[in-house]
Amino acid sequence: MDKYRVYFMPDAIKDLEDIYLYIVEQSGFPERAWNYMERLKSKCQELETFPIRGQLRSDLMDGLRIYPLDNKAVAAFLVDEADSTVQILNVFYGGRHYEALIDS
Repeated sequence: MDKYRVYFMPDAIKDLEDIYLYIVEQSGFPERAWNYMERLKSKCQELETFPIRGQLRSDLMDGLRIYPLDNKAVAAFLVDEADSTVQILNVFYGGRHYEALIDS
C-alpha cells in the first residue's frame, strides 16, 4: 500500500496554534494543550494510509473532505491522488462553523 505525504497548510498550522493557546488559557496547563495538539496532528498524519475517508464536501470546495479527529475537532483537507499528497487546510475545534469559513 502506497503512503501519501501529509502537509499542514499555513491556515491549519495557525488553527493548531490557536487551539493550543485556547486550551492553555482555559485550563492553565500548557502540557495538556501540547498533548492535545499533538494528538490532533497524529490523527491527521493517519491520513497517509487511506486518505479517502471522512465526508466529501464538494459543495463547499471541489474535492474537500471533512474528517473528525475526535469529538471536538475536525480536519478539512484535500487529497491529490496523482501526487499521493494530503493537504490539511484547516483544523476546526469546539464547534467552529467550518462551512462559513471554508465557503468564504
